[in-house]
Amino acid sequence: AYQILIKLNRLAMSFSVMRSAILAAKAIAPSAVGSGMGAAPMATFATSTGSPQRKVAVLGAGGGIGQPLSLLLKLNSQVSHLALYDIAGTPGVAADVGHCNTKAQVKGYEQDKLAEAVRGCDLVIVPAGVPRKPGMTRDDLF
Repeated sequence: AYQILIKLNRLAMSFSVMRSAILAAKAIAPSAVGSGMGAAPMATFATSTGSPQRKVAVLGAGGGIGQPLSLLLKLNSQVSHLALYDIAGTPGVAADVGHCNTKAQVKGYEQDKLAEAVRGCDLVIVPAGVPRKPGMTRDDLF
């Protein structure tokens, strides 16, 4: 029973990370993300020009949550600059996401450029995790 409780706790933590990413995206544009997670309405950005200039950074953009999250943010009309950062593979992810035909400019930052990636950001989202070493299971990460 104790092992089952631990596994349920780890599963809940995974859902918590996904819920945090959804809530962060909802803060930018509530209409772009579905509701139903039981969260209270969040504040939205608004400007008098009607065309907000928002810079968003995704730290952990190369991972399994970071890549689709980056794509959703690129499709968000309120994001004008998208800074993607990870310890490996970020320029490739930035190139892939950058092919979407939206106004948001995408730039990938390599491992030693973290400060540059977050400079001037209105929102920083961190879906990063620890990569597994050979032979590790998901249970070993917790």
